[in-house]
Amino acid sequence: MDHQRFLDIACDEAQQSIMNGGIGAGAVMVKNEGVIAKSHDRTKQINDPIAVAEVDCIRKAGRRNDQTELILYTTRYPDMLCVGTILQFSIGAVVIGLEQSDTPELTLLKNKGVPVTFSPHAQCKKLMQV
Repeated sequence: MDHQRFLDIACDEAQQSIMNGGIGAGAVMVKNEGVIAKSHDRTKQINDPIAVAEVDCIRKAGRRNDQTELILYTTRYPDMLCVGTILQFSIGAVVIGLEQSDTPELTLLKNKGVPVTFSPHAQCKKLMQV
């Protein structure tokens, strides 16, 4: 799987958030090398604390029966809201465009059997500074 290609798309989403006054976070949902949904953080833009990139992307993917086959790509380390949503909807795997980290949220994902892959991406690292 070409992680960098999908992280590029997530970074493009993050740039949209920045251009609209938000933070640099983006997410893409993928199945069999195809994009199912994509989104960016909209918490500031629409004054909704739950409109984070990952949750919004899962929302856009809609109700599905194949969620265990989906991969969620994200430009940031998922927070507890994102992790809970990933677990609630049985997302199959998560790819993060940053260096490996051991946060409590990521530990929870791993302990619940969700594969987490770190695929360092230069633009994701830059977005963390925005």
